[in-house]
Amino acid sequence: MNQYDVIVIGAGLGGLSCAARLSALGYRTAVFESHTLAGGFATEFTRKGYTFDVSLHGVGGLEEGSFGQMLKDCHVDQQIVPLRKKHPYSIRWEGQIIDIPSDVQEYVQLLKGMFPAEVAAIDKLFADIRRFETGFTAFSSLTSWRKLAGLLKAGTFFRWTKMTTWEAVSQFGLSDRFTEFFTALWPYYGLPPKRLAALYFFIPWIGYHLEGTYYIQGGAQALSNALVEAIQSVGGEVHLRSQVSEIILERGKAAGVRLKKDDVYKANWVVSGISPHHTYGRLLESHNAARRELEAVTRLETGTSLTQLYLGLSCEPHELGISEEDLILCNEPDSETDYEVMMSGQYMKGNWMLTNYNAMDPTLNEAGKGVIAVTFLDRLENWPSARPEYKAKKKAVTQQILECLEQLYPGFSSKVVVAELGTPRTMQRYTANPGGAVYGYAQTVRQSGINRLKRKSAVNRLSLVGAWTQPGGGFQGAMNSGIMEADRIAAKLGKAERASISTHETYQTPRT
Repeated sequence: MNQYDVIVIGAGLGGLSCAARLSALGYRTAVFESHTLAGGFATEFTRKGYTFDVSLHGVGGLEEGSFGQMLKDCHVDQQIVPLRKKHPYSIRWEGQIIDIPSDVQEYVQLLKGMFPAEVAAIDKLFADIRRFETGFTAFSSLTSWRKLAGLLKAGTFFRWTKMTTWEAVSQFGLSDRFTEFFTALWPYYGLPPKRLAALYFFIPWIGYHLEGTYYIQGGAQALSNALVEAIQSVGGEVHLRSQVSEIILERGKAAGVRLKKDDVYKANWVVSGISPHHTYGRLLESHNAARRELEAVTRLETGTSLTQLYLGLSCEPHELGISEEDLILCNEPDSETDYEVMMSGQYMKGNWMLTNYNAMDPTLNEAGKGVIAVTFLDRLENWPSARPEYKAKKKAVTQQILECLEQLYPGFSSKVVVAELGTPRTMQRYTANPGGAVYGYAQTVRQSGINRLKRKSAVNRLSLVGAWTQPGGGFQGAMNSGIMEADRIAAKLGKAERASISTHETYQTPRT
């Protein structure tokens, strides 16, 4: 019987976490995904016997922290093996490689040693970061009826939600050079510090430095597979190669989905984990409210995309002198200039992120095989749509990157077995995200926090989850959106509107 409590469109982390949380709460769910793998960006692929993690570099708080709590909410914490990273990241800064400490006090001492004239201002910055963290925790952990009391502790947090990252750091009189160094991780959030909302820089920062930075054994696919297993273990379903062509409406309410192959599945609630553009566009073409919403969501600023070169080596990276887990190759110290040259396609003039997967998870590939990835910000417009020109540019850019790596690590080129370049067009093809966006909407102040797209949609009993919605992008943001919306849906549906008892005959009792 094709009847469910909740149907989820898209098996990205937002959709999977929503379905897994609902499954843990006792609701029968079905997820429909057009791709051959579940996970969205949280997947892997293989080439010539090498396994490549598509996107995971690190997450904060995987054990006892905020991310670990999300795993518990979805009943997957026992299936995940956390691997503690030595450093959140390293940076090649002014010709020297500097490892950023996880421990806050060690980090403070490092900064004071590098910037001795700014010691007092550094203390003020870190004191306010602590206040920001206290306010964020007080506000986000309280039940709705007690939030008012939490506001008394959240003054710094709320002030910073209205600031860019640059404004939050430089307000203490810190130099531009300090601010550039301190915010060097900004490319992972898609915008330079003068445009990036402070909220989206400091919440991950808190995870990295107060809760620890981790990788997941087996990579991002291990997380996605665990979520799938959590759904299926209690009677839910995850359908791959199953593209949804229409959201079915009955009396103005979302009541199910129609697949491209014309199969129909019904539910009491529908959740879309794909882009709002696609949801309000092709899936809801006949709905007046959806047409109005499509115009609204299209006007919002879409975030950047990425280009990633996945490299399989015939040796382990440390043999070439690559020992860092995540290394920012800083060629351009000015973040605004870096962003502009990347957006204009001048990749050799900007900064790259180099990820050494052997250092984070030696079991991801066989001993003796090295896997690294080079990542940088990019946009779809830099890549031609015509296939011959596109292939020629991919080849040229790959060669340019390899030449730069050869200069940094002599002998590198002779060790390359696999070189697979993923561009913004690759991101768009696999996710259908406008512009190949990887963070959803641009994470500006105007599109952050409560100003970000709401998960409650314009259509009754239809929800939106994922990076495009509140609270924001990234692994943690996408999963948070799914879990929070699952809790809201459960409160709205209640036990009275579960699928009929016949559909639960094989449904195991969920863990409590």
